[in-house]
Amino acid sequence: MGEILKVENLKTYFPIRSGLFFRISGYVRAVDGVNLEVKANETFGLVGESGCGKTTLGRTILRLVKPTDGRIFFEGQDITRIKGKKLREIRRTMQIIFQDPYTSLHPRKMIKDIVGEPLKIHTNMKDHEIKEKVVETLQLVGLSEEHIYRYPHEFSGGQRQRIAIARALILRPKFLVLDEPTSALDVSVQAKILNLLNILKQKFGLTYFLISHDLSIIDYMSDRVAVMYLGKIVELADKEKLFQSPLHPYTKALITSIPIPDPRAKKRKKRLTLKGEPPSPVNPPSGCRFHTRCPFAKPLCEKEEPALLEVDSQHFVACHFWEEISNEKL
Repeated sequence: MGEILKVENLKTYFPIRSGLFFRISGYVRAVDGVNLEVKANETFGLVGESGCGKTTLGRTILRLVKPTDGRIFFEGQDITRIKGKKLREIRRTMQIIFQDPYTSLHPRKMIKDIVGEPLKIHTNMKDHEIKEKVVETLQLVGLSEEHIYRYPHEFSGGQRQRIAIARALILRPKFLVLDEPTSALDVSVQAKILNLLNILKQKFGLTYFLISHDLSIIDYMSDRVAVMYLGKIVELADKEKLFQSPLHPYTKALITSIPIPDPRAKKRKKRLTLKGEPPSPVNPPSGCRFHTRCPFAKPLCEKEEPALLEVDSQHFVACHFWEEISNEKL
C-alpha cells in the first residue's frame, strides 16, 4: 500500500491576545512539530488525553484550520498553502465526521438538504438527481427514503451520526477523518456505528484517520496507532506492537489504565500511575514534555527533547530511555 497522506513538521499555533490593544502575548501550541504517514486503505488511529491536540491535527490536515508551519501532502500533492478552486477540488476527496451528532447537523434543515449540500457545492447535478443520490446514500448507512423530509431533532443520536456519515460519504471521498465518532453515543449504539464504518471502508476502499481517547475503539478499528502528548507524537507503531510492547512510558500508562473485567487478572496487572496533570500547551516544559509526569524521568529528560526515532521495524518512539523502560513488564 502506498501512502495517501504525509505530514512533515506540522505546527498549528493559536495566538493569545490580551491587554487594551489585544496584542499577542503568547501562543497555544496545539500541534507542535508532527511527522506521520497514512497508507491508502488503512485505519490510522490517533490516541491521547483530552486537550493534547488530536482534533486540531485532524482539522489542520483537512485545511479546516490553517497550519502555522510544516507541510501536508495528499496523494503526493502539497496542499499546505493551496486556496480557492484548488482547495475545493481537494475537499471532494477529504471529509470529516464530527464528534457530536447533536451539534454537527443544521437544526433547521431537512435531511435531504443536509446530506445533499456537498453535491450542490461540488457538482452541477439537478435537484432530482441530488435527491436520488441522497436516498441511495442514506440506504447505505441504514436509513430509508422516508427520512429525507425530517429534521435532525426527530432522530436518535445513532441515527444522527448515520446522517453525518451519509453527508461525508455522498461525494465518495478517499480519506475520512473520524473525530471521536462514537463518544457521544450509548455503548450499544457505538458498536453498530463502528461496524458500519468498517463495512463502508471495505465497500468503497476508504482510508480512515481515527481520533479517539478510547483505547478499546482504537484497538478494534486501527491498523496502526500514533500516541499524542501535548502537541507531539511520542510513539507510533502497528496496533499489535503498540498494545503488546509499548516503549514510551505515556503509552504504557494509557494501556495499563484500560479496565479489566476479571478481578483476578486485575490484581496481577501492574498499573503505571502518572503524577499531576498535563502541562499547559501555552508554556510546555523544556526537554521531553512528558518528564514532569514520567516515573522514569532523569536529568537528561529535562534538558534535551528526544527525537521520534525508529527503534524497531516500523516502531517509532520519542524517549531517551526507551530500552530501560521496555524491560518494565505491564
